[in-house]
Amino acid sequence: MKWGRILLAGIGVPLAAFLLVTLAATGYAFKLAFAVRGAPDQALIGQFAAHMGRSYWWILQSLLTMAAAFWAARTVQESHVLHGVSVGVVVAGSGLVVAGTLNVRTIAVCALTVGAGWLGGVLAAGRKARQDRGHPAAL
Repeated sequence: MKWGRILLAGIGVPLAAFLLVTLAATGYAFKLAFAVRGAPDQALIGQFAAHMGRSYWWILQSLLTMAAAFWAARTVQESHVLHGVSVGVVVAGSGLVVAGTLNVRTIAVCALTVGAGWLGGVLAAGRKARQDRGHPAAL
């Protein structure tokens, strides 16, 4: 197991999701500033950022987990799926720590995150199988 890659991917996913939400809120702030030709309304920016965090966090986290799991599992010789699931578990665990609550939504997001890690591992295994057969698209 490549624990360094797993931990790096697992910790990098929430950070990248936070960065993307921050960039979206910054873009919205610039849009508001240009619209009013001055200082934007901080309350609107805060509402937008909160909405992005509540509504789209799980989507960003799932997509980034799948990509990170693929990245972590692509260079291993075997157990690609286990590497992908491990990335999903690390991301889900960090999400549980940050959330601080355990409710149905949190459990569903954790399950979706682990599933995204599994899918990333499956995709990495498929890529490895194509490489082993000498498929030119996988190289």
